[in-house]
Amino acid sequence: MSHDEHDSKHFSAEKIFGGLILFTTLEVVWGLAGKHMHFNRPMLWGGLLFFAFLKGWLIACYFMHLKFEGWVVKSLILPTPFLIMVIFGYVMPDVADKETRLVHPVGSEFDPKTGQVIENMAEGWHPDHGEGAAPHAATPAATGEKH
Repeated sequence: MSHDEHDSKHFSAEKIFGGLILFTTLEVVWGLAGKHMHFNRPMLWGGLLFFAFLKGWLIACYFMHLKFEGWVVKSLILPTPFLIMVIFGYVMPDVADKETRLVHPVGSEFDPKTGQVIENMAEGWHPDHGEGAAPHAATPAATGEKH
């Protein structure tokens, strides 16, 4: 391995840190300029996302050592944005429905026998455990007793 090839595998963390500080400073200046000069939203967010992308690129290339990896590792990263979009696609119907979201408090249960939603779990249902199985013993929480 030649000296030039060996040096190409190293980087100066101080220079990368300086670049991150520079991009962060530019990001703050862009945000303040956008506030005082009344940038429209796409222009303001476009600039902020651009600087965030540059900082992420620096971190990924140097601190995560992706610049020094082969094509196999780099090709494994390519499907990541697509997979993130797939996850968003599956989650969006649940999150976007504002009319029926959290109609019942968290922790409510559906009673399959009556078809009712039980909101107070102290009155909760106990599933059958088959024939001959002993029924659930009443818990202090279910009976309202205190220890």
